[in-house]
Amino acid sequence: MLYVLIAVLVFLDQLIKYYIVQNFTVYQIQPVIEGFFSITHFANTGAAFSFLADSSWGIFVLTGISAIVSVILLFALYRLRSKKVPLIRLAIALLVSGTIGILIDRVRFHEVVDYLMFTFGSYTFPIFNLADMCIVCGSIFLAVLMIFDKTLFLTDEAKKTVGNPADKDIVEGMSPTNEK
Repeated sequence: MLYVLIAVLVFLDQLIKYYIVQNFTVYQIQPVIEGFFSITHFANTGAAFSFLADSSWGIFVLTGISAIVSVILLFALYRLRSKKVPLIRLAIALLVSGTIGILIDRVRFHEVVDYLMFTFGSYTFPIFNLADMCIVCGSIFLAVLMIFDKTLFLTDEAKKTVGNPADKDIVEGMSPTNEK
């Protein structure tokens, strides 16, 4: 099911980018909410915040990194298929969707097509796309899971012994407020 989600997200990302490339000239801006949100066509030859955009070799390095990261994430998703970590797998699926979307752009266009632009007064947030959103959401989701899910790093045997003492009492037929 997660592989279907990945395919759908990559397809949507590429469909939107196709529409943008076909209907917008580079740097054309179409306001959606005046002074706040616009659709544009921005060609980013670098990474986040146009990192390495000025290097002629940067696109090749970034394409290689995108390919390696995509393969590693797909391998991790495959390896976790039998584990009971559906939320971790969902976070990885979001990351895979984003990295593949960006990889396709770099191979097809030698740049990443960005199109979502938010303006806050005189500040314009870096322009981004659906693939970027997948990577950011997947990264945040994965970080939150790793920080707050303490059972994530336990073995299956250790997970059986760890639990809420109140849950243990309820299972044994007593409420946490009753005495034995």
